[in-house]
Amino acid sequence: MIVMGAEVTLLIFDSYSLKEKRSTVKSILHRTQNRHHLSTAEVEDWELHNKTVLGFGVVGSNRLLCRQQIESALKDIEEQYEVEILNLEWIEA
Repeated sequence: MIVMGAEVTLLIFDSYSLKEKRSTVKSILHRTQNRHHLSTAEVEDWELHNKTVLGFGVVGSNRLLCRQQIESALKDIEEQYEVEILNLEWIEA
């Protein structure tokens, strides 16, 4: 069994209030869960209006497929939303 995750720091463009940030973050988390079947959560920087840290996780039997699943989700996020990935940390167990 492979447990893999990623902690992603995102810069959210055109977010000038916590309300706008929450809307974007909720959309990202919901879309990622539904389209890529990942566990998702906002894990840090709750009080900043233009930056967030999101966690993504997946459990599987193939290390390569787990990594590809997370990478596909990250690519989708960058293409669909006005965000920039500032930092990415991989977690494996």
